[in-house]
Amino acid sequence: MRNRYLGITLVVLGALIMIGSLTIETDYERYIRIFGGGLFFIGTLIIPDYFITSNNKTENK
Repeated sequence: MRNRYLGITLVVLGALIMIGSLTIETDYERYIRIFGGGLFFIGTLIIPDYFITSNNKTENK
């Protein structure tokens, strides 16, 4: 469950960094967007991990 919250946090932070980089006028704007996109991507990879390895097992009846 903790991994899911970490993934959601990374997705939100990555999106905010990418949106915030639109207002920055520096030479490092491209690197800031890449960093935000990387956080977003890693977050999206972490979120589904909870659903795949959940402890709830259903039995076919």
